[in-house]
Amino acid sequence: MNITDLKRGDRAIVSAVVCSPRLKERLRTLGVRAGGVLRVLKVSFFKKTYLLQAGGNRLAVRREVAECVSVRKV
Repeated sequence: MNITDLKRGDRAIVSAVVCSPRLKERLRTLGVRAGGVLRVLKVSFFKKTYLLQAGGNRLAVRREVAECVSVRKV
């Protein structure tokens, strides 16, 4: 399961981040790391962009990035 499988308001625990090392580091600095909790705040029309809250940070990610983050629902 990845972020694209979640709906607005869902909370999840990040299982793994599988992407390029540069993107993985960027996500880690924003709070998206294995074992971290995130919440889906909003999903855009056609599910192209996801607004997430990870820790105290809010971030928007494109669908391609959201597919790289494996999660399990809380």
